[in-house]
Amino acid sequence: MIRDARAVIHSMIERKVPVAGYNTSNETEMFTKWNQEIRKMTFQCNTSPGQCIKVYYERLIQKPQEEIQRITNFLDLLYSEKMLKHHELIGGEVDLNDQEFSASQVKKAINTAALTSWFDCFSDETLGQLDVIAPFLRILGYDTSTAKPDYSVFADDDFYQFRNVYS
Repeated sequence: MIRDARAVIHSMIERKVPVAGYNTSNETEMFTKWNQEIRKMTFQCNTSPGQCIKVYYERLIQKPQEEIQRITNFLDLLYSEKMLKHHELIGGEVDLNDQEFSASQVKKAINTAALTSWFDCFSDETLGQLDVIAPFLRILGYDTSTAKPDYSVFADDDFYQFRNVYS
């Protein structure tokens, strides 16, 4: 799963999700760590053809049916419309462990508000350093020139056609 580092870091801090190696009291270090991890992840995925599929969170949220079908095709699984209604199946077909940090999010319908929840949460100084401390943001196609990027590019029909070797 590839997601804008600003949203990832905001989520870790806001939801108090402990992730090994991330110091939530230092945003700059968190961006640097995210950059190291996403760099390794994309390298591993790029060198493991047929073993890995890259899924952009921003595209999954905007084009859920298309992306879930892409994932199920990769995994050689049957697609089901139920996959889009996971939140309605909790307690019946789906059991969640409430101790898992993501359980609260899985209980919700696909939520486009998660795309922009980080807006206005980072200082201009931090945002101004992103191309230095987290260059993979730009490499992966995220607009670092603005504090409020337009994620609609991830929903373009030809999105995957223009992904470079890193994404």
